[in-house]
This record gives sequence, structure tokens and C-alpha cells, in this order.
Amino acid sequence: MIDIDAHIKTAMKARDPVALTAYRSLKQKALLKLTEAGRPSGKALTEEEFAALAKREIKERAESNEFLKPGDTTYEENARIMTILESHLPKGLGAAELEALVQQAIAETGAAGPKDFGKVMGTLKKAGAALDMAAASARVKALLEQKAG
Repeated sequence: MIDIDAHIKTAMKARDPVALTAYRSLKQKALLKLTEAGRPSGKALTEEEFAALAKREIKERAESNEFLKPGDTTYEENARIMTILESHLPKGLGAAELEALVQQAIAETGAAGPKDFGKVMGTLKKAGAALDMAAASARVKALLEQKAG
């Protein structure tokens, strides 16, 4: 996991308000997550928890940008914050790796059709933060429909 405090210090020294906003926001969400879980604030988040927080922040910024116009100051700031946060996410799986994981999950669960979608997705969730659940979901759905039909 990244050292958020070190990145905050670097952004302060560089006088980069956008990066500072990105890291402060992430730190605030991390501390909130730790507090909600009843863990001491000195304890670090796991990689999966950190990735989930960063993805949620990216998603919120993207949704906010849907209502803004390109070229708007807030739009540009959100886009830069998303870029900063994405640089700290684990690299996603390639198409071949995703296909292999989906095939393995279908075989493990013995899925026979679309009604077994939940079982397969539950198995895939265990793959970790590197898995793009939206892409996995679409692929699972397609394969299960193909298998049933």
C-alpha cells in the first residue's frame, strides 16, 4: 500500500493543490474506514481495502464530471485527481487472464447456466482488487448464456 502521508508531504512541498486534495481525500476516507471497522487508526488498510477506497473515489469523481463541462476548472481538477489515484491502483488483468479466471470459476462452481451467475461472481470476488468486476460480470454472463443455450 502507498504511504499517503509521504505523498501529502511531497504534494505540499511541490505546492500541488490538486495532488494534495487527492491524497487528503484518500487519507480521510481511509481513516473513516478504519474507524467504522473499529480498528485503531495506526493500523494500515489492506491492499484490497485501499484499492476499493481509491476506486470508489475515482467513481465519485467520474460521476461528478458527468454533470460538468470539459474545460471547467472542477472538471479538470477531478480528471487530474482520478489520474493520480489510478496510478496507485494495481494493474488490471489482461483479456486472456480474465478469460482464464472466469473459466476457472465456472468450472469450480459447476455453473450450468445464468441461474448460477451469483455463485461464479462470488468465486471471482476472491480474486482480489486487480479484477475488474464489471468486465468479469459481462464475460460471466456471456459464457453462462452461451453454455445454457
